[in-house]
Amino acid sequence: MNAIPSPDAAARCLVAAAEHAEAMEAVVELSPGTWFVHFETGGECLVEWAESPQRLVITAGVGQPREDVQAKVHASCLSFNTLWSELGAMRLARDDEDGHLLLINDIQLDDAEAAHVLLANTLLRHEGMRLFWTMLVENAEAGDGGPSKALDMMALQRA
Repeated sequence: MNAIPSPDAAARCLVAAAEHAEAMEAVVELSPGTWFVHFETGGECLVEWAESPQRLVITAGVGQPREDVQAKVHASCLSFNTLWSELGAMRLARDDEDGHLLLINDIQLDDAEAAHVLLANTLLRHEGMRLFWTMLVENAEAGDGGPSKALDMMALQRA
């Protein structure tokens, strides 16, 4: 059974998730089915309820790479996206309007009793990855190293 069959159910689940996780400072409803979640790190993400299939879509900006490292950062994003099966539906995309990179995740909550815990954990993990990618985008260098080496380290830690 889907634990988020409507925007109202999603709102209740988000509030319960925020009460469960101290690192989530606030949930602000922007419109029915759309919320901003603020974290103690200073980060935030947009959470949107999607109808078909019923799920929550989590989006956070990670920055815009400098021109001199743009190709390298984008290549690292593509490498990250190949880990889709290991990361759930988490992926990076480029906003066509302004060139900023976005970290996106879809989540379906099937266990109504534990949905808020799963959502809290997913949001905290998303915020952790946002911090990671923001750091990589801001500190990318044109020479060797940078994002691709950090991704290699991430793969080694996973192994």
